[in-house]
Amino acid sequence: MHGRRRYALFTLLLFASEVLIATRLADVPFVRGSLGDVLVVMLLYCLVLSLREVNRLRLAAAVFLFAVAVELAQCFDVARRLSFSPGSVGSIVLGSTFQWTDLLCYFVGCAGALALDRSRWLPQGRSRS
Repeated sequence: MHGRRRYALFTLLLFASEVLIATRLADVPFVRGSLGDVLVVMLLYCLVLSLREVNRLRLAAAVFLFAVAVELAQCFDVARRLSFSPGSVGSIVLGSTFQWTDLLCYFVGCAGALALDRSRWLPQGRSRS
């Protein structure tokens, strides 16, 4: 299977994992609150690479900064200020609870995706950084 297809497969597997966490493991705090955050940035990393070839280090940094921006939006209650109703897509994407530990989870997820990619565990493990 070629590189982009493998990244697409990893993206689908990570998405399925996120759905499982949200629907079946929501009552397990570590899984929902930490593991889900680690996996979601890995999902974004793989999603981008399933669409196009980019510099891996820059991608990991961009995904991390995006996740930090979303977390800061939670800190400043942006979803409520934009009048997103609870349960709406905007409210779900932005979230509502800021936690400093989430930033660490995002870092671990981005570093993990980059490390797996460079180790050749993921397809085309050659880094373009």
